[in-house]
Amino acid sequence: MAAKPWSPSHIAAVAAPFTDLRISGAVKSQFVDLLVARLDLAVPRMEQETLSQDAERKTLDDPQRTRLGYSRTRGLMVERIEHVDSVSAAAVTAACEELESYLRELLRACETVCTNHSMGTIKPRHLEEALANIGQSIPHEEEANEAGEQGPIGQEIEAKIGGAADDPLEGLAGGGSGVLTPATLRQMARSFAGMKVDADALEELILLYYDEAGDLQHRFKNSLTGGNPADSMPTLERLDELAKMGFLRRALKETGEMAKDSGARSISIHHVLKLDI
Repeated sequence: MAAKPWSPSHIAAVAAPFTDLRISGAVKSQFVDLLVARLDLAVPRMEQETLSQDAERKTLDDPQRTRLGYSRTRGLMVERIEHVDSVSAAAVTAACEELESYLRELLRACETVCTNHSMGTIKPRHLEEALANIGQSIPHEEEANEAGEQGPIGQEIEAKIGGAADDPLEGLAGGGSGVLTPATLRQMARSFAGMKVDADALEELILLYYDEAGDLQHRFKNSLTGGNPADSMPTLERLDELAKMGFLRRALKETGEMAKDSGARSISIHHVLKLDI
């Protein structure tokens, strides 16, 4: 069955913030046709550019640049919502666009400072000066907590990460004092993926694992308070899979396939950021 295009009313709702003018019904329909025609041009171009970067790739990608990780952004947003129950894909996309726009603003401010100091590397002092120039400052831990409280799992992980100095996996492995150590984490990841996993990629995967756990915790709580215990069964099944490392195993397998398809010898952070889980 052929995919249906957007409805004229949907296009009108999307266009509403862009203009104060009224849009006639006929024009709404024409907008649909124009957007479909533009998509006819955009998809083949993106496909060609994706394959020019990685001839073996099987998934259409953004060939222009690496974007903020969808899963990580969504996980952070789920922890911060208070008056709604879930986060839509549209909300995640909008948040990613806002954050990337803010990152561009920060980089431009830093570039100005570095140019004034004849420096070719952005260092912490340059960032502090750039933030002061635009009337901002680096948030302290107390301010970050006020901006958005994390759930119990998020607080525990942040506390562990804050204490990790040398090995980025040290905190995630419980400080190396238990059975799970950075070495065992890497060995487990290599076994699941079938190849070496870079430290930053493994750190990102484990944090995604905790994001998933926090999301499921949130859903389970909502299903119990929503008055229908049957709604909690799918969440319980996903929690069981999570406990058996099914989530991590699947993510490592998928990133391993990406790495092999691209001819890489190890899984990098770029492969993890392309995950759609």
